[in-house]
Amino acid sequence: MKCIGIDIGFGYTKTYDGEKIASFPTLVKRAADSSGFGNRMAFVTVDNERFYVGDDAKGTAKWYEPRTADFVGSSEWIALFAQALKVSNFGSLYKNALVLGLPASQYHKQKTEELIYGLRNRYIHTPGINRIDLKDTHVSIIPQGLGIFLKYIADEGIDYAPLTIAIIDIGFYTIDLVTVYQGQYLNDEAHSHPLGISKVLDKIKKQVNAEHRRYLSNHDAVEFIKKRSLTTLGRSYKIENLDDMIAEYSAEVAHVIDNYMERHEFDIGIAGGGGIYVLQDVLKLKKALEIVDQPAESNAIG
Repeated sequence: MKCIGIDIGFGYTKTYDGEKIASFPTLVKRAADSSGFGNRMAFVTVDNERFYVGDDAKGTAKWYEPRTADFVGSSEWIALFAQALKVSNFGSLYKNALVLGLPASQYHKQKTEELIYGLRNRYIHTPGINRIDLKDTHVSIIPQGLGIFLKYIADEGIDYAPLTIAIIDIGFYTIDLVTVYQGQYLNDEAHSHPLGISKVLDKIKKQVNAEHRRYLSNHDAVEFIKKRSLTTLGRSYKIENLDDMIAEYSAEVAHVIDNYMERHEFDIGIAGGGGIYVLQDVLKLKKALEIVDQPAESNAIG
């Protein structure tokens, strides 16, 4: 049996099929009526609705905002799921398996059953693929963050059964904190905070625009943090209060993580998510965290 892992994050959607990782920005926008202009081949169809997804949604009118309570299970969410299958080139789903991650704060058994039922019974189609049929596919949904745990224990080969483990998932828009106690996920101990790395990246981009009249991409803003400046087209850009921005943000993140870690006597704290690349050299915690290998992709891989 083959298996594909899908992590629909607020910033990027990532997939892993056991061999390669694929990703695209978590952007989705309803497509114009088919009689209008546009590349019809780019449509993802969910029932009678059509969507541009990922890079195909760039440059269109304002896309759907995924940071809403009703995002998970919506037609937009399913369109992202379909695009994830398309970019992975996974092949046949017949009697194979897929595992999806759900935001920790929204995870509970009844919701996962409803989501699996919806995925199996709605009409889902992407260009180049026949209708996505999941009736003979093993579908599992786990809390986001648990993938980080699964990858870490697989990589390190530790005996996790007697341990209490904290998992810190530093994403683009949120930080999710979950607990695994003696191998069991504790649903009541899952917390989510709107403190993903976009908070500091947005401040940096705004300041650079104000001082230099230049728009930075998120990638450029991350490079700004790593190098404290950015050189492009022969010109170097700096901002005076960059260190203060980073220090203020990392202090907020440290406060949230420290408070969570003090709730229990954790044996290990494991950190993953794309925000690790930004924070690993500046975050000061009371108790050090283990960083999973390939942190940005660890949820999908796990």
